[in-house]
Amino acid sequence: MCGIAGSYQIDTSKPATGDRIAAALRCIAHRGPDDEGVYKAGRAVLGHRRLSIIDTSSAGHQPFTDDGGRYTIAFNGEVFNFQELRAKLEAQGHRFRSHSDTEVALRLFTLKGPSFLHDLNGFFALAIHDKEQDELFLARDRFGVKPLLWCEHDGRFLFASEMHALLALGAPREVDPVSLRMYFTHYYIPAPFSMLQGVYKLKPGHAITVGLRGAKADRWYHAEEAAANTHHASDPTERLRELMDDAVRIRLISDVPIGTFLSGGLDSSIVSALAKRHKTDLRTFSIGYNDAYYDETPYAEAVAKHVGTQHTTFTLGNEELAANYDALLRSMDEPFADQSALPSYILNKRTREHVTVALSGDGADEIFGGYRKHQAELRMTDPGLVELLASIGAPLWRMLPKSRNNPLTDRVRQLDRFARSAHLSAEQRYLLLASWDDELDAASLIAASGSEAEFAQRRGMMTAPIRNHKDLNGLLWADLHTVLVDDMLRKVDLTSMAHALEVRTPFLDMRVVEHAFSLPASKKFQRGSGKSILRHAFKDLLPQVTLARAKRGFEVPLTPLLKGPLSEMVDRLIETDLLVAAGLRSSEVDRLLIRFRSADPGSSQATVHALIVYMAWWKRHMA
Repeated sequence: MCGIAGSYQIDTSKPATGDRIAAALRCIAHRGPDDEGVYKAGRAVLGHRRLSIIDTSSAGHQPFTDDGGRYTIAFNGEVFNFQELRAKLEAQGHRFRSHSDTEVALRLFTLKGPSFLHDLNGFFALAIHDKEQDELFLARDRFGVKPLLWCEHDGRFLFASEMHALLALGAPREVDPVSLRMYFTHYYIPAPFSMLQGVYKLKPGHAITVGLRGAKADRWYHAEEAAANTHHASDPTERLRELMDDAVRIRLISDVPIGTFLSGGLDSSIVSALAKRHKTDLRTFSIGYNDAYYDETPYAEAVAKHVGTQHTTFTLGNEELAANYDALLRSMDEPFADQSALPSYILNKRTREHVTVALSGDGADEIFGGYRKHQAELRMTDPGLVELLASIGAPLWRMLPKSRNNPLTDRVRQLDRFARSAHLSAEQRYLLLASWDDELDAASLIAASGSEAEFAQRRGMMTAPIRNHKDLNGLLWADLHTVLVDDMLRKVDLTSMAHALEVRTPFLDMRVVEHAFSLPASKKFQRGSGKSILRHAFKDLLPQVTLARAKRGFEVPLTPLLKGPLSEMVDRLIETDLLVAAGLRSSEVDRLLIRFRSADPGSSQATVHALIVYMAWWKRHMA
C-alpha cells in the first residue's frame, strides 16, 4: 500500500513538472513512510511513496523498472494471487530479482499489455511508462478500493492518489458548483467527478492511455458481465464459504504484522473467524464509546472469546473524539462528511500501533444486502399490516421529534423516512434514503448551485442500475457502483492511509463479488434479516447472538460533540464573509444552526458537520 503521483507532458511548449513532483510526494508521505522514489524519462514523471508490506527490502523500491529498461511502474495496492502468478511465470522460465508483487504485475504487463489486469486478484492504482513508445498507462482496480485522481491542465496530464498531491502538481483550483450540491446532498461526491472543475476520479475498472494526442479512457472490467458469466454452483452456500475462506487466506500473506477489525457485527466476525483458522495467533481490534447507546464492544468481545483471538478494545470518550477531529479535517484532500470517518480515523490510528495490515468486513452490506434501506425496499415491494400502519402514521411521525441521539427518536426518524418514501418510485426512494438530511434542500445552501440538468443527470447515474435490474439486485448494483466506492471505500482509504495502515477487504475479492451477483435476490434478501446467505454459510463459526443481531452502522455521538467540546467550530460557521467567499448563503447557514440548536434537530447535526468539513477544506486549499 502506497501513494503515487506523476505527470505526462502532452504539450512540450508548456512548463514541465520539474521539482513539483517532490512537493506532490511530500503531500502523500503519510501513505508511504518507508521509502520514496522518482522516475523521469521522455515526457513522463512517476513518483512513489512506499509502505513496505511484501518484500520490505530495497529490492522492492519503486518506481520499478523491468530488466530490459523499457517499462517502469508506480504501483499502489496489493496483488493477492501474486505467488500463484509468479510460480506460473517461473515454470515458463522467467526469473525475478525481488519477491514483490509489483515485479510480477509489471512482468505480466510486458507479456500481455493492458489485458494483464484480468490476471490480478487484488486492489490497486497503477501507472506504467513505456519508454520506447513514450506512452503512459494508468488503471484502477475492479471495485475502487484504491483511489486515483487525474486532470489535463496547461499541456500536462497529471495524476495522484490524493487531491493534495494533484494540487501540488499544478491542478486547477475552482470549485464545481454541481459537485458542491452533490456533496451537501449525499456528503460525498460520486465518481468520476470531484469537488474541483476539471479534476476527475478514475472510475473503478477503468484505465487511461496517455500519449502525444492526449488521454483516452477505457473500461477494462464489467462487473455485470463477469457476474452473468459466472458458473452457477450446485450449492451456492458452500461455494460462498469456500471462496470467502480463500479470500481471507490470501489476504493474510504479509511480511509485516497483521490483524483484523472486529466490530461484533456479522461481516467483521466472519472475516475474523476465517482468519483465525489460518493464523492461530490472530489479533483483533475494536472501538467503543463511553456512551452505552453507541457502544458495541460487548458483541465484539463475545466473538473474540468464541473464536479465540487476542482482542484489543479501544474505548473513546468525547474528549478523544474532539481531540482527533481537527486532525481528521486536515487529512481530507476533498470534502467528505460521512460522520463515521471520525471513529474510523481513531480506530486506524490506534490499530497501527500494533499492526501494519488489518482485514475488514467492508463490502458485505453492498453485495449481500445488509442495509436498512434494503429491508425497507423489500417491505415496500410486499407490504403487510405493519408497513400499512407505518404509512398511515405519516402525519404523526412528521410531528414527533426525530434524531439519531437515542433509540426512541431514531425509531421515529426511521418511520418518518419509511412513510415519506412509500409512494415514491424505486429510484426516487433510493435517492431519498441515500441523503442524510431529509429536510435540507442542498441548493438552498449554495449561492450558485450549477446546472439543474447536470445535477439531475449525475443523480440519474447513481440510480441507473435500478432501472437496468428490475429485482432487488438493482439496489445492490447501485450501491456497488456508487455508495461502496465513493463513500465506504473512500472512508477506509482516507482514515487508514492517514496512519500508513493497509486495510484489506476479503468480501471484495473478485470471485466473491461475482458469485454474489450471480445469485438471485431471494438468496440474499429475507424479510427482517439481511445477508441471509452469509448467516447460513457461517452459522457454525459464530455465536448465536452475532447471527441474530440486526445491522447497525458505525455510529458516532456527533450531536454531543458539536454542542460540547466542538461548539467553537460550530460558532465559527457564522463568519459571513468566509461563507460568501466559499460560495454559500450565510442566511441559510444561520437557519440550519437554529434548527440544530432546537428541541427537534432532525439530522441537522450531519449537515453542520458537513459544513465544518467543507469550510476547513476551502480555507486550506481555496482561500
